[in-house]
Amino acid sequence: MAWTFQQRVHLFRLAEAGALTPEQLERAAIHAPLHATAHEWQRMFERLLAFGGALLLGAALVFFFAYNWDALHRFTKFGLAAAALVGCGLVALWSAPRGIALHAALFGACVTTGALLALIGQVYQTGADVWQLFAAWAALMLPFVLLSRSSASWGLWLIVLNVALLRALSQLAAWSYFHDLFQLFPLLTLAGLNLAVLLLFERLGHVLLLEPRRRMARLAAIGVVAPLCMAAAMAWSASHLWPALFVFALAMAAGSVVYRSWRPDIALLALISYATIAVLTAGLAEPLLDGDFLGLIGLGLFVIFSSAAAGRWLMGLQRADSVQRRLT
Repeated sequence: MAWTFQQRVHLFRLAEAGALTPEQLERAAIHAPLHATAHEWQRMFERLLAFGGALLLGAALVFFFAYNWDALHRFTKFGLAAAALVGCGLVALWSAPRGIALHAALFGACVTTGALLALIGQVYQTGADVWQLFAAWAALMLPFVLLSRSSASWGLWLIVLNVALLRALSQLAAWSYFHDLFQLFPLLTLAGLNLAVLLLFERLGHVLLLEPRRRMARLAAIGVVAPLCMAAAMAWSASHLWPALFVFALAMAAGSVVYRSWRPDIALLALISYATIAVLTAGLAEPLLDGDFLGLIGLGLFVIFSSAAAGRWLMGLQRADSVQRRLT
């Protein structure tokens, strides 16, 4: 019997918190190794090389077309792209269920789908905007993502979807007429999209992912916090953007409650804490930097001490969580 990765993390956290003595940790090591076995290292490298190879092959297809564009007939280009997509599909069909090769082949199919769409748009000059290309890419890769149920495929899908939304929002003609009103619209819309994805994976992560870990929830949370942080930082220098500060404060408060009590997650609490420090630093920068050199020193001290306080609080939460798990 071997310790799982989560069990090892739990044991080491208990030892760091003082809930396990060195003798108890040694007895746990006698029961089963506390360090990764050769098989686990092999599986990690297989996963890394499989997904890395699929990504590099997709990139190689794109660069091959770019370099040999004038020398290839359009049907040759389509044939090569379609062959790559069909090849990924055949590898997926040939692979064992829930195997690394299956996930890597479906990830390669996701990448190749984007290359094929870009090729069609470039050859026939369809006149489609960039956001339409990325939106179609996100829609067409979704079946492969649902079949794969891997964090890599879902992560690529979320990134493509965000790019499509950003490009679409950048072309809204209404901005030129309602600039003040719509200046925050793209950032808030982007945060809303990622919030919907975050809620989806919080509720249905065990269904959408083969290994329901926290990666997709954390990636979506970054997509929520980053645009809200940017909007709140902009609001300090523009009075008409002050509602962004209220939205940011409300979102960070809600996130702190959720990820402290309902679904404890130290990584997301760290994201919320340091985003709050960044917004407060942006608010203090204008009045302090308008003064003399002491203002710069004061701003630096605020960043240092607030970051240290946040780190100390997060470490305390981690130790308390380890002790609580030990008691239960």
